[in-house]
Amino acid sequence: MNASASALFIAVFLACAVEAVEAVTIVLAAGTARDWRSAGTGTVSALAVVVFIVLTFGANAKNVGLASIAAGCATVLVAGVGFAVRAPLARVPENTMKFVVGIMLTSFGVFWGGEGAGASWPGSDAALLVIIPAVALFGLGLIWFMRRSPGGTKTGSAGGASADLAAEGVR
Repeated sequence: MNASASALFIAVFLACAVEAVEAVTIVLAAGTARDWRSAGTGTVSALAVVVFIVLTFGANAKNVGLASIAAGCATVLVAGVGFAVRAPLARVPENTMKFVVGIMLTSFGVFWGGEGAGASWPGSDAALLVIIPAVALFGLGLIWFMRRSPGGTKTGSAGGASADLAAEGVR
């Protein structure tokens, strides 16, 4: 495999792995919170996104076959890990799962939105390792603030999502 083919494989593998992690997170949250049938529908939709990545990268490099192999490897790897952790994740309280999914979606949205607007992230994709904890801390800070505001709850007995998260141990 030459350098160009290796670069294509790595680029498609990483891009598809990121998308697959996002998809698996959402599918697991939907499956545990609602039902696995709707999660399956989401999986089919997510695969349509993996096809878009393959065609974009593969056609640009004039090697759709290699891009397909890389995407398949990434998807199988992430799906396997997702399947392996689905049982332990089913024990995670629903609102905590939704909170984590929200953190991931918001973080990737900030990242891709910034790139779409022409921003150049320090460290490139590694910037996500700073964005994700920053979004999580901001969300936890909002929960803390809402629980202590006059309209919020301090006991966890009422107050919507912040009370639900507090009752589940998210502080």
